[in-house]
Amino acid sequence: MIQTKLLLYCFVGGGVTLLLLSFFLEFVSRKLKLLNGIPKEMLEESSSAWFTLNYLMEFLFYVVIPSVGYSFFYLMFPFEGLRVGLAATLFALVMGAVPLVMVLSVRVKLPMAYLTFLLLSYFFKLVSSMIVIGYLYSL
Repeated sequence: MIQTKLLLYCFVGGGVTLLLLSFFLEFVSRKLKLLNGIPKEMLEESSSAWFTLNYLMEFLFYVVIPSVGYSFFYLMFPFEGLRVGLAATLFALVMGAVPLVMVLSVRVKLPMAYLTFLLLSYFFKLVSSMIVIGYLYSL
């Protein structure tokens, strides 16, 4: 049975963690100037609307869907807490993001530094959200 109160705690905790990490990674990305060398026509203009839309998409895929999935399968997991969060993160990253970045690296001429940072930022965002969700369910 889904515990709505715990699910809301996961949404808030994961959302705040994701927001802080998104601000930090955006700052690091600008300092490293990872978008240099990519034609201007291929880039979206970075604005508050773009950041908000990107955050809402990441909130859906990194917080809402994993929280609901975790609440369904909570009783069936053989372990709990941080380990389940890390295991789910690695599974989701290997099954979802890594193949996409690999295809992009050979089909589109994007700088490898940008693609590596993109993959690492996905990993950090997903791991932080899943650790919060796993921790809250272990309480």
